Amino acid sequence: MQPALQLALLLAILLPSCKIAASLFSRLGIPPILGELLVGVVLGPGAINLLHLHLFGGGEATGALMLLAQLGGLVLMFVAGIETDIDRMREASVTAFLVALSGVIWPFFLGAAVAHILGLSWQTAFFLGGALTATSVSISARTLMDAGKMSSPESTIILGAAVIDDVMGLFVLAFLAAGSTTKGASFGLAPMASAWLQQRFPSAGNHPLLVLMTLISVCVLGFFLVGYGAAQRWLDPLVLQLRKLSANEAVPSCVLALVLIYAISAEWLGSVAGITGAYLLGYVFAGSELKADVERSFYAIGHGLLIPLFFVSIGLSSDYRALSGHWTLLLTIFVVAIISKLMGCGLAALGSGMSWVRSIRIGCGMISRGEVGLIVTAMGASTGIFGRSDVAVMVAVVLLTTLVTPLLLRAAFELKDEDDFEDANSKLQQGLALTSSESARRADVGPDDPADEPTEDASYRIGLQHSRNLTIFSGTKPISE
Repeated sequence: MQPALQLALLLAILLPSCKIAASLFSRLGIPPILGELLVGVVLGPGAINLLHLHLFGGGEATGALMLLAQLGGLVLMFVAGIETDIDRMREASVTAFLVALSGVIWPFFLGAAVAHILGLSWQTAFFLGGALTATSVSISARTLMDAGKMSSPESTIILGAAVIDDVMGLFVLAFLAAGSTTKGASFGLAPMASAWLQQRFPSAGNHPLLVLMTLISVCVLGFFLVGYGAAQRWLDPLVLQLRKLSANEAVPSCVLALVLIYAISAEWLGSVAGITGAYLLGYVFAGSELKADVERSFYAIGHGLLIPLFFVSIGLSSDYRALSGHWTLLLTIFVVAIISKLMGCGLAALGSGMSWVRSIRIGCGMISRGEVGLIVTAMGASTGIFGRSDVAVMVAVVLLTTLVTPLLLRAAFELKDEDDFEDANSKLQQGLALTSSESARRADVGPDDPADEPTEDASYRIGLQHSRNLTIFSGTKPISE
């Protein structure tokens, strides 16, 4: 069968399966993302082993599928950036940094210590701890979207901390790379510049770790400053120009190209994961008056095609056959992966003034591991530090934390908190104030004014909705319609 037809058959199998499973899980009160993930698990090497059937021999369609899945991760992060509450993100910046820092320190040292106790060498244990540091922001972002919590204070801290976590994970990776014997694990502008400086200047060669981490700091800072500044300055004018094109869907098509450019720039110029660049661009779009021009189109192409492929690919690429005889190590590292993020990030949030319920939510939102963890795992495998079983354990931990995060995060949001009641009450007062203001305005203009046509008042509906939401926490009777 031709590769194009193989890919078409794969999409015809995976996309309906993902949506049916997501719908079923949603009706059962389970986060829909788990349905998409478990479809990959069932069709992966541990069960049906779909991608290795004779029908899909050759591997070209499989490679194309995985590329589409990676694009799905970029689109997911762009959409998450668009839905970010900018004002709350700025307010939570200090808290997000402290949560991210604690969320790196705890997993690294606790994971390394436990791994060494279980018999691994210190070098292998440090690589294992490094693989546990970074958070998969895409998993938490999708869960928050499904739960309708993207505007909550916890979501801004989780997303901000996860992005910072990704940068800190790169510094851990640089430290591990400098301590290993490999020369092929370098990627991005910073490692290339570091290698060049070490060859040309003996003093730089004597301090490779210091040079590399300094260059990474410069690249990361430069990317965020230039990328954010350029988007703030030219994004809206660019969209206005794209509106003038007569081609169909010119705006979302060109914005998608811009998302890819930002992802490439983040990976190679900023030495951070490509999803960070996509999120940065979406974050700038969140404050734009023109975001409606692209938001609906990206929802369609993202949730209709690319984003489900991203999640199902996680299960499809996992092989559990190498775990035989290593179940104790897997269970222990999995527990450490949960506790280290839950305790580290949760305590940091609690120390920053968050309530204990919201601190638990933040800790749960930071549990899932992702791309950086897999990068560290791959680097450990390429250097011979990780054996086949070690790689299988780390991939399984990444998948298991990905599976458990939506469940824990959804359960944490079911816990009642006084701050939630205060936020709902504040929104209710704002809605009532808008309603009173609009009523006063209509009284002033008089009944003959065109503005006083019998239309449904949006402000009143906002106040009414927030009144209904209060019943979740207080049990009070909502405003009657």
